[in-house]
Amino acid sequence: MDNNWEKNSSLVAAGMYNPIVFKRITKSWKADELVPYLNNFYPELEKHLNASFDTKIDILRIFKNWEQQNDFIAKTEDDNYSEFINSEECKTLDKNKVENNFGYGTVTQSGWINTKLMLSKYRQFLEKEALILNEKFDFDSLKVETEKITYKEVTANKIIFCEGTQIQQNPYFNYLPMVPTQGEILTIKIENLSMDKILNKGFFIMPLGNNLYRVGATYNWKISHYETTEEAKAELIEKIKTVLPQEFEIVNHQAGIRPTVKDRKPLIGVHPEYKNLGVFNGMGTKGILIAPYFANHFSEFLEGSFELEKEVNIDRFKP
Repeated sequence: MDNNWEKNSSLVAAGMYNPIVFKRITKSWKADELVPYLNNFYPELEKHLNASFDTKIDILRIFKNWEQQNDFIAKTEDDNYSEFINSEECKTLDKNKVENNFGYGTVTQSGWINTKLMLSKYRQFLEKEALILNEKFDFDSLKVETEKITYKEVTANKIIFCEGTQIQQNPYFNYLPMVPTQGEILTIKIENLSMDKILNKGFFIMPLGNNLYRVGATYNWKISHYETTEEAKAELIEKIKTVLPQEFEIVNHQAGIRPTVKDRKPLIGVHPEYKNLGVFNGMGTKGILIAPYFANHFSEFLEGSFELEKEVNIDRFKP
């Protein structure tokens, strides 16, 4: 069931996956497990949906100072990082007059998912198979019994809520510490730029093809609406100018709300009292990287294969 398609944050998300945390040049949480799973999952999903939405593309991390450069280069000499980063020369930056006075490093096994296309194709599949109800979920129509749950004419063993920020209106799981984070992105057009890498300098510039680039993203914990703001637009414009000398045209400006969690870990598990009510939420800014692995992990838990990892289990939060 989909009760809020138009407010799905994944429709707005840039859809990037990146195995490195740039702040301290460390691997993303569980990167050694998540990346191999991702590399198998999305190609299989593309085959299943007969669509192409996974773009493999390196990220060029542009350093702001010598300290960042030194930290990055030091990690390239660590065998634990060799499959994810390197300091090989890339002539693309100078060719396009991209500001990189302190140099840059390359992140591999990265890319982006066209989330809008992927979700649209998957929704079409569900509709074709009559596996989705296009209506707002009515909690008053949900009956929870020991051995089953009933929702109108539907009976099942379990129900799993995957609501994003709408979990705050869920009477069974609204105790979980969701911290919605509003973010905004721009789509710009640049005629005289030819980039085949994602640029990152505390923000990203991602090539989409046809002279279009996506730029983002802002973070605002004080805003809870889906409207774009002039402040965020101005912030992103200023950041673009610190990297690119070219003139550009803004062709789109979007906003979404990320389902982030207080401890930056997913919310996965079953209700402490009603064991046939589950939740899969809180993927946050790393959702493209995290979700495939933990969707499989959760499904195997529900089938009784093993226990949930403690770091993601909602048992860490008490109602």
